[in-house]
Amino acid sequence: MAINIYNLLGEKVTTLLNSELKAGFHEVNFNSASTGYSLASGVYIYTLESKNYTKVKKMILMK
Repeated sequence: MAINIYNLLGEKVTTLLNSELKAGFHEVNFNSASTGYSLASGVYIYTLESKNYTKVKKMILMK
């Protein structure tokens, strides 16, 4: 499973998760200050990808 965050230009900003997980509920904390970039408030796109499933959603980051 992978969770990636992109800016509106389509550039990958960071990868939050990139590992195999067992079935069930999981929680991932996202701290924009610890990404190596100083993410500004704004709109970002994130993707949730697994072997048979891909979901793309919009996220608004407010500081």
